[in-house]
Amino acid sequence: MLAGAARQTWRALHVWPDTGRWKAALTVMLPAVAIIALAGYLGGWLHPDPVTDLSSALIAALILFFLPALAEELVFRGVLLSWFAGFSQRLGNWLSIILFVLWHPVQAITIGPPWSAIFLQPSFLFATFILAIVLTHIRIASQSLWPVILIHWLLVLCWKLLLGGPFY
Repeated sequence: MLAGAARQTWRALHVWPDTGRWKAALTVMLPAVAIIALAGYLGGWLHPDPVTDLSSALIAALILFFLPALAEELVFRGVLLSWFAGFSQRLGNWLSIILFVLWHPVQAITIGPPWSAIFLQPSFLFATFILAIVLTHIRIASQSLWPVILIHWLLVLCWKLLLGGPFY
């Protein structure tokens, strides 16, 4: 069954959504971004603070594409979502969402970077929950991983490069 999930994930990497599916993804994502931004501002982990060093920003953009965007989406909206859906689509969706949210405090506790306290804040976990729900919906509706990878990447990139996200 895990091999089937890996095959479905591989297929989802080979699908580029048509214009209509991209528009649908953005239509769903934009209200979620507003909710996430509000949670971030109220929680104190989102505030205007643009990075001015262009070379650091470019390096960060490249790194952030692979970690977290590509890696997390391959795991949570790729393999796990496909695998869990083999048991029940609805249960699979929720398990993928919950594990994505829980992954962030696990990172904070086990890896413990200096900024890991953000990953334990209720407002951050709420924002992560909203993001997970919307990305799961987009992944299912588009039948592709590319919209969720790119949206995840752009959100983290904006946070880190423009809105005071931890940059180390």
